[in-house]
Amino acid sequence: MAAKDPSERIGYLIWQISQAYTQRLERALRPLGLTQAQYSTLVRLSLDGTLSSAELARRCGVTAQSMGTALRGLVERGLVERHPHPTHGKIIEMCVTAAGKALALQGEIALEPCEQETLAPFLPQEREQVRTHLRRMLGALNAPALGPGNGNQHDGT
Repeated sequence: MAAKDPSERIGYLIWQISQAYTQRLERALRPLGLTQAQYSTLVRLSLDGTLSSAELARRCGVTAQSMGTALRGLVERGLVERHPHPTHGKIIEMCVTAAGKALALQGEIALEPCEQETLAPFLPQEREQVRTHLRRMLGALNAPALGPGNGNQHDGT
């Protein structure tokens, strides 16, 4: 039996798309001094409110170590603040500052051309279908990345 053409495998296609898209995102975010993980962190905190580092890592789909690195840079720049959890002494919560929210919005604008380029092969009526199918796949593989209210029942720890 011969090996299957990799382009017939969903994982291969997702990986290739991810690699190509990530390169575009990194180029678009570089002038803002943000990595993709940092941008995702600012957006998640802007949308979801105060979260622990562990919950941020789950929602951003990165390792705890990568989230720690992303947060260090954001805290140093005054874009995110750390606060002790009001009742759980060992938990440190993260919240976005006004400057962090503003930079997240700048990132959104910077990434719009990437979004348009990626969706260009699809008719306008197909674009929401693509997003819907991708969200379903993500929900099956990493539901916390969809944020609260999307079948995600985490307590912020």
